[in-house]
Amino acid sequence: MKRKIKLVSTVLALTLLTSCTAGVAEETSETSVEETTVDITDSQITYRFADREEGVELLLANEEYYAGFSQNDLDFKMQETGATMEEYQEFASEQVLDFTEEQMDKIDASIARIEQIIDENGYELPPIDEIVFIVTTMAEEPGAGGYTHGTEIYLGDYVIDNCDEETLDYVICHELFHCLTRCNPDFRAEAYELINFTVADKDFDIPEGVFEYHISNPDVEHHDAYATFIINGEEIDCFTDFVTTAHYDQAQTDFFSVGTTALIPIDGTDIYYTPEDADNFYEVFGENTGYVIDPEECMADNFAFAIVYGMDCPGDEEYPNPEIIEGILNILGARFVG
Repeated sequence: MKRKIKLVSTVLALTLLTSCTAGVAEETSETSVEETTVDITDSQITYRFADREEGVELLLANEEYYAGFSQNDLDFKMQETGATMEEYQEFASEQVLDFTEEQMDKIDASIARIEQIIDENGYELPPIDEIVFIVTTMAEEPGAGGYTHGTEIYLGDYVIDNCDEETLDYVICHELFHCLTRCNPDFRAEAYELINFTVADKDFDIPEGVFEYHISNPDVEHHDAYATFIINGEEIDCFTDFVTTAHYDQAQTDFFSVGTTALIPIDGTDIYYTPEDADNFYEVFGENTGYVIDPEECMADNFAFAIVYGMDCPGDEEYPNPEIIEGILNILGARFVG
C-alpha cells in the first residue's frame, strides 16, 4: 500500500539553544513543500493514532506503573500534599485529547523522515510491535514533552504544534527507543553496555528510605541495570533512580527543581549517593546529553542523536563522546548485515 505524505524539505540554518548535549536546536530557514510517496509496506515502524476514548483506556491500563508510585509521586504530580491515586488518575484522564488532522499529518511526515534516514543508511531496527500515538496536554507527567507505556507513545500537544521538524523527529526517536528496548531485551542490554551499564537478571529493590523520595518515570520500567561508580575512593556497583531531595510540603515546587539522580548500591544498603559523590559519574554516562537520570533515558537521547543527526553533531560542536553514537549505529548496521 502506498500513501502520499507531504514532506517539508528544509534548508537548515541551525542555531543551538544550548550545547550539543542538550539536543535542542532552533530552526531559522525557508521551507519548500514537496509530495513524497511512501511505501508503508516496507516500513520498519508501524503505527496508528488513538482517539481520546481509547487513549484514556490505554493510559489507565498500565496498572503496574501506578502500583509503583510513592506518596512523593502523587504529591509532586498533583502539586498538593496528601494526594490520592484516584485523584491523579482522574486528572490524568482529563489531559488526553483527540488528534487534529494537522497533528496527525506532522507525525506522519516525521515517521516518513525517520524511515528515510533508516533506509538510506541501511539500518535495521530490532523488531517492534505496532506503535500507538496518543496526544495529551502532558500535565499528567509535568516537565515531559513525551513519554511511553509499552509501545504507546504519548506526545504533548504543544510539542506537535510548535516544534520544528528536527526537534519533533528527535522527540519521536527518543520515545521510540523506549518502545524498542521493551520489545528487545538483547538490544537494550547491548545499548546499555555502550555507557558501561550491565543488565542483571532481576530488578533491584529501591530501599525504603530512598523510595520515600522516589519519582516514577513511565519510560523506566526496570531497575535492573547497574554500573560501577567510584565513591569515596571505593568502587561501588549502583543502580539509579530519580528522587527529590525534599518532600512536596517542604519544596512547594515541581520535582525537577529539587530532583537528582540517586546512585543506589545493589547490595541493598538503604542509602543513595548523588552524581557529585561519584568521581567517574560522567565517565560512566558520557557527556552527549545532560539527561542522565537513568541509563534508559541517557541512551534514548543518544539514540535520537544517532538517528536524526548521525555522526554529525548539530551546530558547530562535536559530540563529547562520539563513540557512543558510533556504537549505536554499529548495532543497527550489524543487525542489518546479520
